[in-house]
Amino acid sequence: AASERLGPRPTMRLPPTSVTAAKSPAGTIDERYLSFCVDLGMIAQPTRFWNPDGSGETVGERPPFDFSRPRLRRLCGALSPAYLRVGGTEADRVYYALEQRGSQPPPPAPAGYGTVVTGGQLIAMGEFAREAGLEISLTLNAGWGSRAGSAPRPDGSAGAWRPDQAVELMRFAEEHSIPISVYELGNEPNAWPLFHSPPLFVTPESYVADLAALAAVRDVEAPAARLSGPGTAFWPAIGEVPTLLLPSLLRRRLPRLASSFLPRLAAASAAAEAGGAPSPCRADILSWHYYPALSDRSPLARAHPATPPAA
Repeated sequence: AASERLGPRPTMRLPPTSVTAAKSPAGTIDERYLSFCVDLGMIAQPTRFWNPDGSGETVGERPPFDFSRPRLRRLCGALSPAYLRVGGTEADRVYYALEQRGSQPPPPAPAGYGTVVTGGQLIAMGEFAREAGLEISLTLNAGWGSRAGSAPRPDGSAGAWRPDQAVELMRFAEEHSIPISVYELGNEPNAWPLFHSPPLFVTPESYVADLAALAAVRDVEAPAARLSGPGTAFWPAIGEVPTLLLPSLLRRRLPRLASSFLPRLAAASAAAEAGGAPSPCRADILSWHYYPALSDRSPLARAHPATPPAA
């Protein structure tokens, strides 16, 4: 079993937490607040997802996610209204082959990309969402492929994000009535140096500039859609990714990581807008990925907290 292969998990002792209920509600959340996700690694081809036995990932061994299953549509329809988030790590590797409509496997992804999602798959996803009463939150590729041809920036970040594929995708969604109501720029940018090869590094300040570029495109191509970001990774006891001190990483040279991503992002957004930026420099929806627990498959599950519990 995976837990036996990885060995015993160290105990992580956290201070007790108490919660006191207010006498009156502090606010009202949207009825779609509790929603669910399909990982793009299960859709894009070749599929890339966790191996059930814990031995890394399976690549190309599983068929793409089938949105046409009647039972799945009925079950998800019972959960509506809700958002269907389509994203995950693979979102920053995927190429949108919108002209591909048939059931045949698409050609290999262009240089800079790792997998391909076809126009036919996106149409099927849209039909599924409409029938189930769902709105789609789609994570756009902000990885290496989307930055091809852009020169590195003065702060050491990778080149600027290019909106070419995003524009085509937004027009395609409009043409085929795919109910994408939220676009998210990339997945866990504070962890990009660990998950992409070569390490992809973008500072929070440069991410704000990329977000402004996406806002300008959205305002023209999909003005009713909202923007989400940055979707950073966060652990309650150890904070953001740069605070992790994993023995397996310490034995080799760490890639450059951006610390305090969310606070710096907020400060950069405010500064850009105060300076008269032509497009909004902040997301409509603030997103982060909260990991209160981890699967035995993850090497992070074996990490001791490197710092006191994060506020």
